[in-house]
Amino acid sequence: MLLVLLLSTRLGAHASSAAPPSGPQSWLTRTTLLTIYGRAFNTAPILGRLGFDKGFADLQTQVRPFIQAIRPNNRGHRIVVAVHLIYAIANPCGGSGNCLGYLDDTGVNIVNTYIKPAAQRGWLVILDDQLGRSWPAREVQHIIAKGYLAYDNVEVALDPEFRAAQDQAVPGIPVGAVGAGELNRAQWFLNHYAAVHHLPHKKILIVHEFQSGMIRNRASLSHAFPYVDPVVTADGFGDPLTKAQVYDALLGPGASAGIVWRGLKLFYPNPYEQAGHADNPVLDWRLVFGWSPAIAPNGRRYFFRPPPDVIIIA
Repeated sequence: MLLVLLLSTRLGAHASSAAPPSGPQSWLTRTTLLTIYGRAFNTAPILGRLGFDKGFADLQTQVRPFIQAIRPNNRGHRIVVAVHLIYAIANPCGGSGNCLGYLDDTGVNIVNTYIKPAAQRGWLVILDDQLGRSWPAREVQHIIAKGYLAYDNVEVALDPEFRAAQDQAVPGIPVGAVGAGELNRAQWFLNHYAAVHHLPHKKILIVHEFQSGMIRNRASLSHAFPYVDPVVTADGFGDPLTKAQVYDALLGPGASAGIVWRGLKLFYPNPYEQAGHADNPVLDWRLVFGWSPAIAPNGRRYFFRPPPDVIIIA
């Protein structure tokens, strides 16, 4: 309870001082959520920049230039940092099981190593689940059963890319998918849990997407759960024009009716990754926040508009 009160005080200060909030507050209101992605501190840096850091002191140093670069471009919104853990990583499938390796099963104490230290800094923690042969509601229930969602600063992300069919040996080959109905069922569990526990903030549910088929029937994705903020994030690496075209196709004005919150994943060069899975070059921040366009050879201009609310640094 002390942790909940601390978070409510530190990160809920943007709420009106004239009257107490009447319901759960959104972390994302007039906010840029900056997440640093990876398996864990000092672990598998090939998977993301979080692995470059030994702990929170290193991460604080890493995020500082990102914050300085974002601040002049994000329309005066506050910036909140999140530790973005690949909590459930999809492994090659063999026999039965869900093909997932959970971070806490490796001996990592998620609460003491990540959740509580993040809360002390006013930061969030995102538990990213690659689904494997499982399904969204089951994975949300797994995280609930672990007790992590009792902490007001813990959110969930789901990665349909690594959703695997029962006869699929390697998650991600081919690219997987989830249905909007499945995501709505996961939202139901998040909403019910947060409501029952009277959490001060809505739970964020990030869903990654870089192809339209990764979220089937996306128009049916609900934004009506009072304790959940679903975010669709444009994933995938590429040059600025390609990324702008993908963002426009998935999250632009003509393609995202009903979408409230958007995200964008940036892939910085990684010395541990030799397959070229990086943005080349990395997007300029004025592009990211919709101030300037990426221009196609035919002269067509592509903007990141509406601009992203969540930035994931991989």
